[in-house]
Amino acid sequence: MILGIDIGGTKCAAALGEAEGTITARCEMPTRAEEGPTAILARLRDTAHSLLEANHVSPESLEGIGISCGGPLDTKAGLVWSPPNLPGWEAVPVRRFFEQAFPGTRVVLENDANATALAEWRWGAGVGARNMVFMTMGTGIGGGLILDGRLYRGTNDLAGEVGHQTILMNGPLCNCGKRGCLEALASGPAIARLARESLHYGRG
Repeated sequence: MILGIDIGGTKCAAALGEAEGTITARCEMPTRAEEGPTAILARLRDTAHSLLEANHVSPESLEGIGISCGGPLDTKAGLVWSPPNLPGWEAVPVRRFFEQAFPGTRVVLENDANATALAEWRWGAGVGARNMVFMTMGTGIGGGLILDGRLYRGTNDLAGEVGHQTILMNGPLCNCGKRGCLEALASGPAIARLARESLHYGRG
């Protein structure tokens, strides 16, 4: 059995599954990003233990733990580096935290878009493709690349990070501090903001 954990800007999720991709149990919780990494990681640890207990799975029997999170991050060191949608996450040692919470279990940290691209390539619409581009759109926008049958991370794990390319000069302010990023124009929160603005001006 494998434990999967996703850390998002709006919600987090934990799931139990088999190595071939079958999901046997899952749960979600709001991220509450304003609480910061210490509180969020503690809640995720407790949620993971509760999920294991509810499904009669002992922590010692886990084959591994996979954690996905929006970038930037360092997959080799297991660090999350200041994602725009997770304020206060400055070089947070996420992998080490879960290694200590689940002693003896292998823990892997991966960019969320890369993890989703890999899953889609192995079990979804990308099956059989040698090259594939996957886009994820939620609180943020990211991309994952499969090139010549392999996940391509690029320099510093930044391949596919399309959300902070400038699309509209002097456009809306993005959480990263720049203006006119794709994420500031087309992410879930950006679309909601545009809808509110349209309603406001429509009433005027």
